[in-house]
Amino acid sequence: MTVESGRHSARLVTLAFVRSGTDVLLLRHPDASDRFRGLWNGVGGHVEPGEGIRAAARRELREETGLDVEGLRLCGVIHESGLLGHAHVLFVFVGEAPGRELQPRQGLEVAWQPIERLGELPLVDDVAELLPRLWTVREPLFATEAYDGADRPQWIRFEEDGDAAVASRRARA
Repeated sequence: MTVESGRHSARLVTLAFVRSGTDVLLLRHPDASDRFRGLWNGVGGHVEPGEGIRAAARRELREETGLDVEGLRLCGVIHESGLLGHAHVLFVFVGEAPGRELQPRQGLEVAWQPIERLGELPLVDDVAELLPRLWTVREPLFATEAYDGADRPQWIRFEEDGDAAVASRRARA
């Protein structure tokens, strides 16, 4: 496949936030990671060629946490640009855990975190803005997000009724 000169192309990525009661499952990016070092996020990864989007989200959850979560619900689509110099289309899912026992892949830190205490954690910047919206949407939300070429967000726009509204944020120090 060739990409026309000047045309935009993006990588397909999934991100899942799984709940168990009043807790949410989060993954902490290792300190040696090329992005979001030491920060907590949902669980996700790249969609493989020919793989369905929801199937990719379930596979990533199984590989990274040991959980097989049926019934993942698409709650958002975010078009990111500039993250590590690339563009991504991020499919965001929520689901309920079938149990709490975790079997993380070696070298990964995953943990159940109380939802009411998320403000005390070092989170990936957009998670604090995204999570409250995900739990309440009836239809998937749509957003665009710009990064600085590394992993620091510049802004995120959530679309409401087809109109974009800018939600400002401050970048990590």
